Amino acid sequence: MQQWEMKETFTFPKQLGNVQENSKIVVEPKWHEEINEDSVVVRGIYVVKGNIQFDHVAREDETEEGIYIEHMDIEKDHGYFEYALPFSVDFPNDDIESVSLRINDIKVEPNNGYCSCSWAVHCDVEKKVQAIAGVEKPAPVEEIVLEQKPVEEVQPRLQAEKEVEAEVEVESTQLAQTVPHELDFLEQLADAYSRVQIQIKK
Repeated sequence: MQQWEMKETFTFPKQLGNVQENSKIVVEPKWHEEINEDSVVVRGIYVVKGNIQFDHVAREDETEEGIYIEHMDIEKDHGYFEYALPFSVDFPNDDIESVSLRINDIKVEPNNGYCSCSWAVHCDVEKKVQAIAGVEKPAPVEEIVLEQKPVEEVQPRLQAEKEVEAEVEVESTQLAQTVPHELDFLEQLADAYSRVQIQIKK
């Protein structure tokens, strides 16, 4: 938040007399901001609305201090006026989105034919909101462990299978060689038996 104080003196026609204690003012700020990369410039006006009480005892000399208010709306012992004071302030841009002004601590100090006025200006700063989107964490990946058997165990099994296949081939070969001999023997035996039967019948 930025803050500064304003002071101004207002002088009135001498025929109205001296300013009294019940005098009051209201200050309304009207502004626009210019925001660039490096700075923020606030330009506008303070609209001062005064309700000043006079004693209506004409002064001899005209007061030359401050801003002379010539035209006023007079009602009984009070005079009403409005006056616009231009202003311009700038300050560094610290990620500022927008600004707003408010006025307080208004004071009026009467002094014969003029009054000294002061007020505090508060500049509220709204900074840019940097929205951070929540990043969803990926689901944990389950580690899959593949069981790898040692090569030393696989090779003996392959060797044993090859040996069993070789033995089966040898036995098959031997069986194929043995069967014809057995068939010849059986045929000879059957032939001899047939001959014995023929001799017996004779």
